[in-house]
Amino acid sequence: MALYDTEEQGFSRRLVLLGSLQAGLFTVLAGRLQFLQIARSDVYATLAEANRVNISQISAIRGRITDRNGKLLADNDRNFQIRMVPERVADIDATLRDLAHILKLSPAEVFNIRRKIARGPSFKPVVILEDLSWDDFSRFNLDLPYLSGVEPVVGQKRVYPDAHSVAHLVGFVGAKTREDLQRVGRIVGDNVGRSGVERDYENDLRGTPGVRHVEVNAVGRTVRELQSDPGEKGRDLSLSIDLDLQKYANERLKGHSGSVVVMDIHSGELVSMVSAPSFDLNMLSRGIDVTEWEKLVDHERKPLVNKSMRGLYAPGSTFKMLVALAALEDKLIEPDERIDCTGVFGFANEEFHCWRSEGHGEMNMVDALERSCDTYFYHLALRVGINRIEAMAKRFGFGEVTGIDLDGEKGGTVPGRDWKRANYDSGWRSGETIITAIGQGYLLTTPLQLAVMTASLANGGKLVTPRITRITEAEAPATELALKPEHLAVVQRGMYRAVNRPDGTAYGSSLLINGARMSGKTGTVQVRRISKDERLNGVIPNSKLDWHLRDHSLFVGYVPHNKPRYAVSVVIEHGGGGAQVAAPIARDIMVQLLRKTQAEPERELAAEQADEARL
Repeated sequence: MALYDTEEQGFSRRLVLLGSLQAGLFTVLAGRLQFLQIARSDVYATLAEANRVNISQISAIRGRITDRNGKLLADNDRNFQIRMVPERVADIDATLRDLAHILKLSPAEVFNIRRKIARGPSFKPVVILEDLSWDDFSRFNLDLPYLSGVEPVVGQKRVYPDAHSVAHLVGFVGAKTREDLQRVGRIVGDNVGRSGVERDYENDLRGTPGVRHVEVNAVGRTVRELQSDPGEKGRDLSLSIDLDLQKYANERLKGHSGSVVVMDIHSGELVSMVSAPSFDLNMLSRGIDVTEWEKLVDHERKPLVNKSMRGLYAPGSTFKMLVALAALEDKLIEPDERIDCTGVFGFANEEFHCWRSEGHGEMNMVDALERSCDTYFYHLALRVGINRIEAMAKRFGFGEVTGIDLDGEKGGTVPGRDWKRANYDSGWRSGETIITAIGQGYLLTTPLQLAVMTASLANGGKLVTPRITRITEAEAPATELALKPEHLAVVQRGMYRAVNRPDGTAYGSSLLINGARMSGKTGTVQVRRISKDERLNGVIPNSKLDWHLRDHSLFVGYVPHNKPRYAVSVVIEHGGGGAQVAAPIARDIMVQLLRKTQAEPERELAAEQADEARL
């Protein structure tokens, strides 16, 4: 009996101990459960959501680019894409084999996809194929459930309705690079502005990216889209150019290599800026193969270069107006003083020839500008000197960028004594002053600088800053050049007669539209040296020379002559004489512009009268 009681007491103690352990374990489990479900519920809910929902950023719709009248220069269209997110793919090799079979990808395309996957982070989507037709895109969606980490996306692609006409101005978009990330920061999406307005206004055009939430299953396949925020659309940009005039100027330059710039002489707005030859923006935006790219890069006439802003040319006789102003300003000559041109000017055992071999006879300043007499300006050069010529050129903005609201502009060269020492380690010679006075030698300008110079001559001596965007309606500030009106009047009279008098070099390109005429100046720039033997036996005409040996053809001018509003510069590489090639192009473009601008008030008046009649 006592033995039984002792055993029963031991068993009871074991039950109590076991119960205590169970109660303690239950308490711990309950506490842990409370901690996980209540105290840490937000953390584990997030983790659970991450396993179920994938969140990705999507690029916003890019802003459109239009001309001054609202006509589209750059727009967006749907782009049906197939993309892969490498980290969500269980077997990349097997998936690529399936994709190659379904999408009919070539070995080269598969190789490029593998390279993109290897170079980028595994979480970044890689574009497998884009620009699919709707039929192909729909057909692919049937195979989607069997492909993990692969998704169809309806993205955006950039389209350019008049690609060739605005190529250098608007620019194009392309695949982003490390340099782009340093320039504009983190970029959502594959494409970024590569040139022109697309590049320089990337931050305005790109907009704010959106966010996309999609539900995925355990192997990473998309089940459905839960939520999508498209982000904020990029800003639309209005450019100052007139698309109709731009297209006409581009067509007028067909077959040539060169530039046309047309600008408002008061506001600085560029109404047209064309560089030829051009290229297809849509082709570059979609991406081209290496062979096609090398053809563009190696082309003799450099289609990828914006010659309006980056082409450097001796200005030739279009520079004579500034030499005349430098002489008048320091009273080194009277406008009516006459200088005899015999066709040859001798100085320091050298001969400097006038373009007219038999000479022009006696010339005053207006005559010399009208007929572009070189000998007159040879004499003037020695009176004025290189220091005054250099100072006047710089006053008109030569040697520096104009400040246009686009990157990549070149400033050109204004030679002088200090410049010569710095670049050639030798002194300046008087013979170099003589050839500088007719716009040759070391002097280099851009077509845009020539347009700005012409605008300053036409608007009363104000240096305006050219611009291409219309972000603000305020006119660009102008710098007063402090030129005397009577001196400008002499130059303007010479430019008027150059186009509108029978002896003028550009008389064949005169125009008359509702009383409006054009004033201007031709220029012909030699790119080869003419020997004495050739002068004796007859100078070889441009038409019989290889293209790269022909003279450059130039013209600058403004309209209307009596109330100037627009300036134009035309530079044709190896085009021949300025009167034969550049001047007719300028005339035709100015005719189009005058007809358009003179018709606008009539259309506005007719519209107002129609509104009044309806009321």
